[in-house]
Amino acid sequence: MAEKKKKSCLLLTNHFYPETFRCNDIAFELVKRGYDVKVLTGIPDYPEGKYHKGYSLFKKRCEKINGVTVVRVPHIPRGNGKSLRMMIHYASSMFFFFFYGLYQAIFHKYDYIFIHNTSPAFICLPAVLIKKIRRTPVDHWILDMWPESLAAGGIHNPKIYNVIEKMMGMVYRNNDIIHISSMGFKKLLLDKGVPEEKIKYLPNFCEDTSKNAEFKKIPALPEGFIIMFAGNIGEAQNMENVMKSALLLKDEKDIHFVFVGDGRKKTWIEEFAKQNKLEDTVHLMGRWPIDTMSAFFAKADVMLVSLADEIAFNLVLPAKVQAYMVNKKPILAMLNGEGQEVVKAAKCGWCVNSDDIEGMAKTIKEVSELSHKDRISIGENGYKFYLENFELNLCIDKVQNSLERITSEVNK
Repeated sequence: MAEKKKKSCLLLTNHFYPETFRCNDIAFELVKRGYDVKVLTGIPDYPEGKYHKGYSLFKKRCEKINGVTVVRVPHIPRGNGKSLRMMIHYASSMFFFFFYGLYQAIFHKYDYIFIHNTSPAFICLPAVLIKKIRRTPVDHWILDMWPESLAAGGIHNPKIYNVIEKMMGMVYRNNDIIHISSMGFKKLLLDKGVPEEKIKYLPNFCEDTSKNAEFKKIPALPEGFIIMFAGNIGEAQNMENVMKSALLLKDEKDIHFVFVGDGRKKTWIEEFAKQNKLEDTVHLMGRWPIDTMSAFFAKADVMLVSLADEIAFNLVLPAKVQAYMVNKKPILAMLNGEGQEVVKAAKCGWCVNSDDIEGMAKTIKEVSELSHKDRISIGENGYKFYLENFELNLCIDKVQNSLERITSEVNK
């Protein structure tokens, strides 16, 4: 008997391995489950804003990673992230993704298309093109809601906004399934006329790597109560208010703010700490490999998640929340909306609003005075919530079930 042909999946994403995004897990897990997966993505440039070492317009443009075929589209890197450079980055991404999408539509046939939608959302356009030409079903996972994310990114021109809004309306009409990473996106989609039966919940997920923490070497951390922030240190992360809270705690020499990661605001934090003589309590560790994160988390007393007060940010649940939960760490949340609601629902931490600087400082002082046993118990609540809602295989099952359902409907 002839071997059954594998179903073929095309995954469209702005970012893929070695960049650390959840679409990596989707692609690798689908290969393990017997699917043929190709990824169309950009040359890696996140979060530094420049091509990763070993990659360029002429190097590693096509490669095989863990059984996944990866085709990398040229684009102009985002650089320093200023508005003009970002617009150039967006424009180049849109042009080349559309061109490469046309090539895929003409010369390849896929059973299923999966969009991993982070900014810029132009990644959706080649999926629509391929659907129109090949009638391939499209599954769209929204992590950044466009055009709402434009204002949060500093683009306020109403003409640009209206054009993007019409573009995204066309995209949504051509999706067979829309997976949302935040329940806050549902109302926005319903208001845009998306049928409710198309909308499914697929939160960011996380793999449990905490058992490997003891085997990874990391630098020594300060003695005392450690508040740790891990991940991209950017404009969205509300660093101004976080550091103003740190300034209020300047004389609490036993309370330390430890930042693990990189991004556009890292230099700003360094300068703020120097100007305000916070070098004893603010520590920047730089960027470290993803497989060392659990080792860092193990040294923290509480993990910090923060976002600026923007409509687009209030609708999202930052992916670091799940990473903190899986490592059984209590969470200190300085944000509004969906993220705050999830932390409260999980009973895994303490919440203050994005602009509540004094409340943040007061909460930190109170949490630092809790017993170690009490903080561990709160962290355990988060781990239980993770198992019930964000576990890797649970979420990949949702993707696979959608894949099988919509491909079966097409073949009827």
